Amino acid sequence: MSHRPFSSLARVLGRIDDLDAQNLAILARRLERERALMETVLDTLREGVLVMAHDGSIEYANTAAVQLLGVSGELINGAELRRISPDIALALELPESVGALTRELEVRYPEPRLLRLHLTRVGDAQGAERARRVAVLSDVTKERVQTEDRIESERIDSIVTLAAGVAHEVGNPLNAIGIHLQLLQREAAKLGDSPAAVKVRKAAEVCQGEIARLDGIVRDFLGAVRQTPPNLADTDLVALVAEAMNLLRDQMEQLGVRVSVDVPEEIPLILGDRNQIKQALFNVMKNALEAMDRGGDIHVRLTSDDEWVVLAIADTGVGIPADKLTRVFDAYYTTKASGGGIGMLVLLRILRAHGGTVDIQSTPEVGTTVTLRFPLKNRRVRTLDAPRA
Repeated sequence: MSHRPFSSLARVLGRIDDLDAQNLAILARRLERERALMETVLDTLREGVLVMAHDGSIEYANTAAVQLLGVSGELINGAELRRISPDIALALELPESVGALTRELEVRYPEPRLLRLHLTRVGDAQGAERARRVAVLSDVTKERVQTEDRIESERIDSIVTLAAGVAHEVGNPLNAIGIHLQLLQREAAKLGDSPAAVKVRKAAEVCQGEIARLDGIVRDFLGAVRQTPPNLADTDLVALVAEAMNLLRDQMEQLGVRVSVDVPEEIPLILGDRNQIKQALFNVMKNALEAMDRGGDIHVRLTSDDEWVVLAIADTGVGIPADKLTRVFDAYYTTKASGGGIGMLVLLRILRAHGGTVDIQSTPEVGTTVTLRFPLKNRRVRTLDAPRA
């Protein structure tokens, strides 16, 4: 269906040869008003509109297009698009056999964005110099981010469901083992204090202690991945570092890893959830251990300033390549041969929930440093929104 909103103007233009100078002036003013109206209408659009001449110069750009291109409105008319945005200019190349196209492209200037482009050719098909290309540009960056966030949320939900199922399946045999250990202890008690009986009772006690530890790890893990607000209280970060290291002491000794701790005399308390922060520290230190096959060093350093308590954990492991470092917080992503790929995601969620930040610096074959920043109690304003879990 064709639209002819200015049909009366078209009729006047059809008799332009019969108009005198006065009527021509009236017509010119009318044309100017119509042009101004059309530009006003186009400037209300959120989408950018570009009209390109056959030689690639810009004949018209509405306000949204000027903003997307990141140039001054006074300089854009007549400018060559390839000098302003080579990415968009390349995307606007329209083969002669194609009348229109739609595509998405990423641009880096004036800021990284994802644009959806609809391009069509208008004008006289018989004369190349009279043909024009009209491009409509939509910024769909936010749309893609929202889509990715929704997908990531669904992936995290699946992790939580899986984790809950695994915890349930692990819990049942642990309970059964605990019951049989109690029976074993009772039978050993009947044997008196013979060396064999004492040895059996001590072994059973060790096993029960390990079962309790496994049960605690499962509970802490579920508490970390579920979307639960932290139970904030005055927390001694130094004590939590010691507890997390104690959980991994046996593994450190088996691998021959040396640990050094640099702590000043006074470190301010922070507002934190003990269990969640201990889980975060455990994840970082476990990753550091797994990055060192045999031997190496882990250096833990605590500092504070007027705003933050800063905990840096550095290892001398294999390091992380630059192209993989950007993905360490992705769900299911791991640089290790084994592992579920959620430890760093859990770490990020915990730090965000506490209003803190995580920085990772790594050099292959040199090592990795993970820096955790916790806000001081007296400057904490609000927590950041944590990823859904």
